Amino acid sequence: ESVVKTLDWLQERQNKDGSWCGQRRVAMTGLALLTYLGHCETPLSEKYGETVQNAIVFLVNNGSKQKGNLADDIKAKHWPYEHGLAAYALAEAYTFCKQIGINIPGLHDVVRDAGQWIIDNQTKPGSWDYSYAESEATGGRASGGDNSIGCWQLQALKACKHTGIEYRNMTTCVRKALEYIENCQSKSGAIGYAGTGSHAKYSTLAGAGALVYQMWNKSSHTVPRNACRYVGKEVPFKWDTADCDLYALYYNAQAMINYGGKVWLKYNEMFMPEVLNNQNEDGSFKDVGGGAQEINAVAPAYRGGGDVALHYRTCLSALTLEVYYRFLPATGQKTK
Repeated sequence: ESVVKTLDWLQERQNKDGSWCGQRRVAMTGLALLTYLGHCETPLSEKYGETVQNAIVFLVNNGSKQKGNLADDIKAKHWPYEHGLAAYALAEAYTFCKQIGINIPGLHDVVRDAGQWIIDNQTKPGSWDYSYAESEATGGRASGGDNSIGCWQLQALKACKHTGIEYRNMTTCVRKALEYIENCQSKSGAIGYAGTGSHAKYSTLAGAGALVYQMWNKSSHTVPRNACRYVGKEVPFKWDTADCDLYALYYNAQAMINYGGKVWLKYNEMFMPEVLNNQNEDGSFKDVGGGAQEINAVAPAYRGGGDVALHYRTCLSALTLEVYYRFLPATGQKTK
């Protein structure tokens, strides 16, 4: 019921061109589309079909104009986040459309080009960086990569692989990216943004690293196992406190349900009521932090009253509540 309320809320707020929000439209549309696909809504859905198709068409039109690059402004430093997220959503949409026999003009070519762009613009150390810079030292960092950006690229690439479209050098690209994540994991199981010590006081990326390993069929590797144990022991979540990192929760909930067992049951018992009980009557979600001056997260753009913040936290929350039944073709597995 909670997820359906969110889907209704999103439907009411969709722009005429199929996008959402007034800024960061590509990223916010990608998030909304993932939320619909997570509920197995397709262009053929009776209630949400037109909404889903319009979102796909908006993203396809954006990518078609930019040779597969997906962003409001490809000159902006942060556009790799938009591209990875939107490419992930479109690749998932392509698989759904292929399965049900729907042909959306341009979708195949944008998914092909968007995925190949990710592969071709990996840094030498193995991750991805702001502006898709490929040098080993960019943005003041010697690592040449950012795991927050990187995990979106890896999610997108898995979805691209599942489409059946051929990509050049994908296997080597993914291997290097996973090795990069491993090199950023500390003994505790935490995973840094760009090395083991980066943003050490935050735990945002342990679940992210675990999830992409699981998605690429490496659930038994020590990286995701240690990361999930770390999340279970060291990462609290409470909506009305500083410990409300919804970005981390998006990853943690998926990684932990895949990990399973008592660790998952305990984590689920902690976070699920917090999310479920902080939904507004209209389907959106309340602001986070309960007045805390800072949130224990890096750049918590989901906080506040603007349309992007409200949309962002609502989609993240709904995606989190979909882990119990959500089937993502990219993961190759069905969650219980």
